[in-house]
Amino acid sequence: MVSSTGADVVIAGGTVIDPAQELHTARDVVIAAGKIAALTPPGAAPSAARVLDAHGLLVTPGLIDLHTHVYLHVGRDNIDANSLAARSGTTTMVDAGSAGAAIFDGFRHYVAARARCRLLALLNISVIGTVASPMAGYGRFVDPTFTAETVEANPDLIVGVKVLGSRIRVGEDNTDQPVWHAHAAARAAGVPLMLHIGDPPPTITQSIPILDRGDLITHCYKGELVGRLVDRDGTPTAVLREARDRGVLMDVGHGAGSYHWGVARQLCEHGYWPDTISTDVHAGSINGPAYDMPTTMSKLLHLGMPLDAVIRASTLRPAQAIGWDDRIGSLEVGRTADVAVLELQSGAFPLTDTFRQTETASSRLAARHTIFGGEVISDSGAGS
Repeated sequence: MVSSTGADVVIAGGTVIDPAQELHTARDVVIAAGKIAALTPPGAAPSAARVLDAHGLLVTPGLIDLHTHVYLHVGRDNIDANSLAARSGTTTMVDAGSAGAAIFDGFRHYVAARARCRLLALLNISVIGTVASPMAGYGRFVDPTFTAETVEANPDLIVGVKVLGSRIRVGEDNTDQPVWHAHAAARAAGVPLMLHIGDPPPTITQSIPILDRGDLITHCYKGELVGRLVDRDGTPTAVLREARDRGVLMDVGHGAGSYHWGVARQLCEHGYWPDTISTDVHAGSINGPAYDMPTTMSKLLHLGMPLDAVIRASTLRPAQAIGWDDRIGSLEVGRTADVAVLELQSGAFPLTDTFRQTETASSRLAARHTIFGGEVISDSGAGS
């Protein structure tokens, strides 16, 4: 795949971690014509128009953030995906419900089409998405048929359905009905459903049992007393245990109010690590405490999640969750060259949860380069 004139980019001297290929070894990554052209032993790569020095760094598939809010200029909480991607190693962001069926065309034409990273969407069961927040009843804006039809008409961008199962979104008179409507839309369209859990109604014992294998609970480490996924004795709740047994996935969805050190530690100590690590980055969390994927990943490292498992939950597992693992989430030869170059730093790093509790971590991840479709879209001075 490499032309006679050489490669476009070589990422040289790094440690490649690619869970999809069960790789954790020193390799040079060769990129040509926007694709992964080869993974060679260190020093064996062909000449290239550009060489990125990755000695001492980690080279992974581009990070995939399953929970973001990037419908810029629509709703006050949405942020610019381009600047975030460039500084975070994130090459795919999934907007989690900012758009509903009635306003999805705007997301396609004015946001996704202009992005310098890959933007996908979980379509809100509300046809107006999160334009109005709180949603004052939610009910009249819920349209499962319109939602399912819009998902089916846009398979290149829409990868699932999103429902916000909490008081501020659902309204006090609707209980679990929007969750059932979202479930119906997702099953009709053949895509996963992401359930936001929060302050009831509905309670988690009403909403979580609706989920099927492959659906996702986001905000899984939420800390409010009512709605936690741990009981008072620190053990996983029965509703969570039953959901995990039938194949429901756990997504972090950090955000500005959904990550509690105590809950996260209790669940992780019982083996309830997240399937997917995501930020729920929006205007209220991008400047802390979520910041970006490397920061959120660092919090799971601090809790003892092995490095390779953290990378898996940020690359391969989210790709699998949305059915895109045949396209993204790996550095396999022939794939689109979405790559993150990360540094695993040692020191003393304060990491804060959404309840203003700070713990000091001995290591953290930081992005050094982001490569999307073979193009280096950022540099942070790490040798080039």
